[in-house]
This record gives sequence, structure tokens and C-alpha cells, in this order.
Amino acid sequence: MQNKQLILSLIKDDLINSKLVYGLIDVGLNAENYFLCLGETIFKLMRFEDNKAREIVFERYIELSKKAMFIDISESQKPLDGLVLEIYEELCKQKPVH
Repeated sequence: MQNKQLILSLIKDDLINSKLVYGLIDVGLNAENYFLCLGETIFKLMRFEDNKAREIVFERYIELSKKAMFIDISESQKPLDGLVLEIYEELCKQKPVH
């Protein structure tokens, strides 16, 4: 699997996991400990350095990820795939050059 495909897959997995956990929280369950924290892995794969600039990009990642809460994936994941690509492209714009 190419690095891009791996990152896209991890972003999608993170969105689905977050959607599930937030849904469980919404119905009153204590599910905060079930986030997979895949964002950290994504940022390492994309070689973001651990600094203030990374924190700002990570906040943007979280902001964009919240859009997944309003996507119904029960019939089609195409809208979610679009969000995955939007997030990936945003991260690429902010990615450090090595």
C-alpha cells in the first residue's frame, strides 16, 4: 500500500471511530477512552514535526474531522470519502517540505 493510500485509510478509520464514539457519548455512555488517536499516527507518517505549527495544523484536522458527525454513512460512504480527501489535501498544503 502506498503511503498516500495508507494515510487516506487512516483518516477514514479515524473519522468512523470518532463518529462512533461521539454517538455513544450522545446516548449517555462514557466512551471517551475509546478514541483511537489515529491523528497522531497520520501526522507522523506525513512527517509533521512536533512543534507549535503542528499543533495549529492538528487543530484544523480536528475541526475538519467534526464534519463527519453530519454525514450519514449507513447507505453510502461516498460523502465520507470526499471529506477524507478534503482533509488529506488540507494536510498536504500544510505539510513540511523534507
